[in-house]
Amino acid sequence: MRVFWLATALLVANDGFAAEVYRQVNPDGTVTYSDRPASDSAETITIDTRTPVGLPPSAAEQPADDAQPTPDTPAEPPEPSPEDVAAERAANCAAARERNDRYQMSRRLYRSLPDGEREYLSDEELDAARAGAAADVEQWCN
Repeated sequence: MRVFWLATALLVANDGFAAEVYRQVNPDGTVTYSDRPASDSAETITIDTRTPVGLPPSAAEQPADDAQPTPDTPAEPPEPSPEDVAAERAANCAAARERNDRYQMSRRLYRSLPDGEREYLSDEELDAARAGAAADVEQWCN
């Protein structure tokens, strides 16, 4: 059992992941690469197989200065037009008025609980909800 843990520790402690590849030039001039030496004249090449982490991309991978934004760097959203702002404000005003009217006419208000049950608001909570609805009308409609 100690041998297993020792072997595991040695594998984990190995700070480099490298592969040995053998390069050999045949008499006809062709070059072959293999994981096993074909003859004594084979040259050993060590290839580092670790992927560098946190290094900047190479110059070939870097975008040009005039390149379009990538999904990683989204472009800033355009400013909304005055017509868009006015339309959004009108929609929010209509929703706030409808909510305020419902809250003023309702005798009881409730909030939905995660299990689907209803919890009815106390008188203080009902007054606060009605005041909040009236404040929303002031904010969006004036």
